Amino acid sequence: MNEKKLFEIIARVFDIPLNQVTNQSNSETIEQWDSFTGYILLDEIESEFNIIVGMNDALEIKNVEDFKRILIKKGIQFE
Repeated sequence: MNEKKLFEIIARVFDIPLNQVTNQSNSETIEQWDSFTGYILLDEIESEFNIIVGMNDALEIKNVEDFKRILIKKGIQFE
């Protein structure tokens, strides 16, 4: 459930079809993913999952899998 929620947030922020989002999606595979939209994505994820991502963790985010890793670290479970 949480993976679907995460993927839906990503698809919405970048205005892409949900089926284009994978764990390996990153700024090279999603044209709209730049530093500004990356910040918007981080803000949306923080809001939706009710977490705060620290600066060190935020700097390590390179792809969707990194977001999942941080969410797991914050206690969010993935199936």
